[in-house]
Amino acid sequence: MYHDRFLTKSDSFLHFGTIFYDFIDSKSIFKYTSLKEGHTMHKSQNFQNKSIIIFLLSIIIPIMILSSCLAYYLQNKIQTQNKTYFSTTLYSISSNMSTYFSDLKRLTLTPYIYDDIINFYTAVDNGQYTKKGPESYKVETYRKNYISCIQRLLITSREDILAISFLPQNLNNQMILTTTKNKDLIETSDYIYRKENWFIDSFISEEPFRYSISKPMPFMSSPSRVISSFHTVKNIYTKRNIGVIRIDSSLDNIQEMFQNVKLTPHSGFIIADQRGEPLYHVGNLDGETVPYLLAKNSKIRTSSDTYTLYRKNIDGMPWTLIFLSSDKDNRQTIIFIWTLAGVLSVLTMLFGCLFFRNNSRKTTFMLNSILNTMESASEGNLNVHVPQEVLSDKNFLVAKEFFMIGENLNKMIHQLDLYIQRSYKYEIQRQEAEYRALQNQVNPHFLYNTLNCFLSLNRLGMKQELENGILQLTHIFRYTCNNEKMTTVEKELDFCTQYCNVMKIRFEERITFYCESDMVSHPLEIPRLLIQPFVENAIKHGMEPDGRAITIWITSKVIEHTLTLTVQNNGIPIDLSALQGSEKVGITNVENRLKIFHPDARLEINLVDDITTFAIYIPLSTIKNEIDS
Repeated sequence: MYHDRFLTKSDSFLHFGTIFYDFIDSKSIFKYTSLKEGHTMHKSQNFQNKSIIIFLLSIIIPIMILSSCLAYYLQNKIQTQNKTYFSTTLYSISSNMSTYFSDLKRLTLTPYIYDDIINFYTAVDNGQYTKKGPESYKVETYRKNYISCIQRLLITSREDILAISFLPQNLNNQMILTTTKNKDLIETSDYIYRKENWFIDSFISEEPFRYSISKPMPFMSSPSRVISSFHTVKNIYTKRNIGVIRIDSSLDNIQEMFQNVKLTPHSGFIIADQRGEPLYHVGNLDGETVPYLLAKNSKIRTSSDTYTLYRKNIDGMPWTLIFLSSDKDNRQTIIFIWTLAGVLSVLTMLFGCLFFRNNSRKTTFMLNSILNTMESASEGNLNVHVPQEVLSDKNFLVAKEFFMIGENLNKMIHQLDLYIQRSYKYEIQRQEAEYRALQNQVNPHFLYNTLNCFLSLNRLGMKQELENGILQLTHIFRYTCNNEKMTTVEKELDFCTQYCNVMKIRFEERITFYCESDMVSHPLEIPRLLIQPFVENAIKHGMEPDGRAITIWITSKVIEHTLTLTVQNNGIPIDLSALQGSEKVGITNVENRLKIFHPDARLEINLVDDITTFAIYIPLSTIKNEIDS
């Protein structure tokens, strides 16, 4: 069932057997360790990347798309509902206002319905009301009948009707007659009404009815603003204008119409007359919008905002009801929707991240335990195993395959350990010395640090430097993995140059190196990896502890029939007293190989003026004899 995905026990055993044979091969150990570490790092990184991609595709991206679509839908929904709400509100208010003004209109027609009213108005216009004589009794009768009729009309009319006034047209008569619900008749001639626009327009306008929202007459103790309706009164027999009837009512009724209307901070309702002048408004009124209230434009842009206009004519009146919808308020609503969608998305993603992190942590912990166990086993430590507490915690969030791998891995390591102990324990001990001598030929940290540098170059887009570095690293490993024991001076120097170039990628200007050689020394053969340990030592102990800049000089010359190879550096001076320590495996390895190569070859280490010098002297006769043999 798992043949394509996992190793069987026998396959795993053969796999670890191959690792073991590579392990006891002193020339293969470095190659295998490097490939294994790079492979493990790549797999771990690949697993993490795939997990992140899956999480993004399955959680975050769908949530972002869903939130955006939902916010866009709500935005359009609110805009549509606002248009419907505005249209309905305009229709409702305009209908109520039309009904209201129709009541006022009917009240202005009372002189033509009641004779007592028209008779009294005619007498006032003719000047009979103020004259003394036989007609005074008749006029007084008109007056009493008028007061009785008007009071009945005021009592039975709307509560917001404040006063009914008559203003005669006769130039010789300035008498104004006003009746309120509290006073039968107010007579005054102090108010010069003939110069008022509403009085003049009542006679020159083609429309017999006129309306205005203005100040009340000065002798009235009324609110600061009232709704006034005007109608020209004519003698029913002569058809002559005898004056103007004015009916004042409070704004309470209109205010009640707008009382339940919900407005945003920058929006407002406006009642505009036929000239586009605002008579009454509720909410905000931007002065820059006034010249465009009756224009055909549905959009008005001001210095502070943009408004959408919704208009509705009031039936039976020359007025227009206008609603100014502020785009600033709409944007605030839209911003709130998008912010809410963003907050909900973030909260959902945080919850998803926490859930994913918990799952990823358990999975990664299981995976790292398996990888660490495999790494330790591949290095020859067969006493390791996947911890039992990891295998026993079978969380449903972690794939069962990881537990199967861990259990099978423990079994394979145990079987391999038993096999090695029976058959190859002695061989391992024999090869231990050689392995320890060779393991420092190229420091494993060199590979880790180099790969990290390559990763940085790739992220910085330095493709040419990355390509050159990979080629040089390839040459280095081809050279170190070569099974030949001997090489030429030219190849060894070329290897050291490539090694320094790779290190220079990591340390940049902190490393400067020079390589000089004469042509005579190039074809001479020497043991492989003879010079590189001193270059590595210069970087590791001469520069890295405190990060100082260092210069390395590598020279190869033939002086007095002796091949002289030197590596000098101006880094941290070497401690000559500590050179005898057993931990100096690299230097000891070079010395041992030089003794095997020829008894007369020698290695000298000197410190002069803070310049550390490693010098190798090999007689040419030794090299010639080695070549001849």
